[in-house]
Amino acid sequence: MKRLQVEFRTLAIIFLAVPILVLLIESLGGAGKRGTLLFTLLFWLTLTQGLIAWAAVAQLTRAKWILPLKRLLVSFHPLLLLIFVLFLFMGFQLNIYPWADDPGFWLNKKFFMVRNLALLLLAYIFARQFSIEVIRDGQKKSLYALLYLFAFVASQSLAAFDWVMSLEYPWFSTLLGGYFFIESLYAGIALSCIFCYFLLKESDGEQMKALKKTHKDVATLLFAFSVMWAYFFFSQFLVIWYGNIPEEVVFFTRRFADPRYLFFSFVILGALFPFPFLSLLFIRIKSNPLLVVIIAGVVLSGVFIERLVFVLPSATVQVPVLLLEFFMMAALLVMTFLNRETLISRYH
Repeated sequence: MKRLQVEFRTLAIIFLAVPILVLLIESLGGAGKRGTLLFTLLFWLTLTQGLIAWAAVAQLTRAKWILPLKRLLVSFHPLLLLIFVLFLFMGFQLNIYPWADDPGFWLNKKFFMVRNLALLLLAYIFARQFSIEVIRDGQKKSLYALLYLFAFVASQSLAAFDWVMSLEYPWFSTLLGGYFFIESLYAGIALSCIFCYFLLKESDGEQMKALKKTHKDVATLLFAFSVMWAYFFFSQFLVIWYGNIPEEVVFFTRRFADPRYLFFSFVILGALFPFPFLSLLFIRIKSNPLLVVIIAGVVLSGVFIERLVFVLPSATVQVPVLLLEFFMMAALLVMTFLNRETLISRYH
């Protein structure tokens, strides 16, 4: 793994190369309602913003469990700038939305791009400033944590309403924004469990002792957010099912009518609530880093499948393109983790 540790200049070149490669891949993808880039943005925005949001939440609540992970979590903020750049390419693919040919005041291409780009850029700026304050132990950590969380909630809510809900226009759900940022926190804590496992493998002495305690706390939070996710999921689904209004049920009827999407819907439900909830009830499982990593992996797989079900069947997802974009983003995540000290040292 040490072979993947590179200098800052090399890392910057890799970050610059990814948008170029994504643009090339997307341009070769052919015509039609292509939703692969939208899926990539939805999934990686959820993970990246969720990671940094946990550092911000812990800062405002003065939580001590975050201390061994805090600098690591904020070191992922460059990925938010990458997501901002990749979203620029969405300007060429807005024909996947049914409102594109009949724009209104809110749902029109220019306003859609401007408001989403503005919030994504704000989220990156506040995340960067918060990261600098954390690394330098500055006096404005709490201020930038608060500003980042505002941008986080706003950008996740807008992603829910603009990126996903308008795919099924005129379908609407007022709870979808809250559901999105809660799920982002859920995914962020699941990814933190995985990072904590690898940090434990590298550590010894007092550092290992502190990480073991942090690992238990992170596993407990993963358990808690499985319940929180179930609450938001059930609250949203119950209101839509009980009301049975055509504008509200169209999203579910399109997917439940197809046996494939219905099957994946049950997989998502199982991966995000019963499996982590029942598993993490047991202290022995919660105290075992490897088992927690497996549970966290299942949770992230559930989020991955859910994002696919959100995009399909409204748009097409090309599997080769999806795999290429996913592995490029995953490689950047791994590179950031392995070169965290290089990134952190830039702000000292």
